[in-house]
Amino acid sequence: MLDKQRGKFIFECDVCGDTLDTETSNFNEARQTLENEEWKARKIGSDWVHSCSKCGMPGQRAPLARNARLV
Repeated sequence: MLDKQRGKFIFECDVCGDTLDTETSNFNEARQTLENEEWKARKIGSDWVHSCSKCGMPGQRAPLARNARLV
């Protein structure tokens, strides 16, 4: 979710609810902060879905860990 509070953009992860305060009222700067922090934004239907770097984008497989062993 994208919100604007006190004139500044804040992103909220649609998976876990974590927030990213961009400290800017400029959308392009806010989007750059989103990318720098490795958050994702994707349009699904008519909605935009945002996810933090921990959660990844819903509906996409998480990357496989290197040297991971199944137990």
